[in-house]
Amino acid sequence: MKHRVIGVWMAAVLAFVAGCASFTVPPEMDNPASIALTNYETVWETTIDVLEKYFQIGYENRYDGRIETRPVMAATLFEPWRADSVGCRQRLEATLQTIRRRAFVIIHPSTDGGFQVVVEVYKELEDLPRPIGQRVVGGTFFQSIQPVQQEIITSSVTPGAGWISLGRDKALESKIIQDIQRELDQLDIQSQQINSTFKWPWKSSATE
Repeated sequence: MKHRVIGVWMAAVLAFVAGCASFTVPPEMDNPASIALTNYETVWETTIDVLEKYFQIGYENRYDGRIETRPVMAATLFEPWRADSVGCRQRLEATLQTIRRRAFVIIHPSTDGGFQVVVEVYKELEDLPRPIGQRVVGGTFFQSIQPVQQEIITSSVTPGAGWISLGRDKALESKIIQDIQRELDQLDIQSQQINSTFKWPWKSSATE
């Protein structure tokens, strides 16, 4: 029994060391990010695809350019296939405490052409008398997942019931922006501009 316990601890230490070596933090990206592509449909769909690598979409409205995600429990050191905890420190924090994140994105036309993409990710710590295991969340996972019907970009976001706000997660914001730009850079910009069919509602009403 003693040898088995030692083996488990050694495996945990090895996983920690290996995990820290592979979980790198990206450089801080400009936020909002400037997107040169002028096809709104492509920018929108690409942003949705990237967000779904980290979260589940809770609310989206392409006419006002707003996307909100459901809260997701933070990835730990023992979940290397998940990418929402950026860097070893974040993963260690999520392994020892119950952390969740949720994201808010706004896409709007840029005055210089193309679009501006604003990404905000908020971290929350579960408010409990004492720390508990990462996967035992007391039934609070699905609290505060309704769309926030207020201006949330560049302003504070009220944490859900039973959670304490830890502020913005700039590392994950940068990683999401980096992923969006990488995906868009791989597209043929000229063909995407020609094939755009999205109609802005205020432009349509102005021409009628």
